Amino acid sequence: MKQLFAFIVLLLLASLPAQAEIYRGVDEDGNVFYSDKEQPESELIPTPTSNTVTMPKPVAKPHSAPQNTEIAYKAFTILSPANDSIIRDNTGNLSVTLSIEPELNVKNGDFIRLSIDNQVVTPKTTSLSTLIPDIDRGSHSLKAELVSGSGKSILSHSIQFHLKRFSTLH
Repeated sequence: MKQLFAFIVLLLLASLPAQAEIYRGVDEDGNVFYSDKEQPESELIPTPTSNTVTMPKPVAKPHSAPQNTEIAYKAFTILSPANDSIIRDNTGNLSVTLSIEPELNVKNGDFIRLSIDNQVVTPKTTSLSTLIPDIDRGSHSLKAELVSGSGKSILSHSIQFHLKRFSTLH
């Protein structure tokens, strides 16, 4: 049992991160003891040197200017519905189809915002076709805005349309 205890103590001492001298001795009763200080009739136990690693100093990367990924859009239009068209849909759904040239730069965060009668109905989309539900009957203005990732309006296109919904009175 004493040998197992001595072995465990030796392992614990060997696992210490600091390099220290370890002395082993036997007292008058025959008990083995270990110490970091030299005692009468103790002997120095050779310990292996600790492993050290010298890490290279980090090198600062040169600051690079942000890349300009802004695209100069040539065309942005509402293809459907056509300007001043009459839409007959009893559910009040409006199908909107857009065209953009060149294609939308989603990597830069560009997006499309749709408004009906100056009320935003689709705050942020990257789709060129959208269904806007539950529009009241009557004449409306539809505005499509092409917005940069920073929130700046790049291009816009507006049309007028007229939605006809059947009623129980007519």
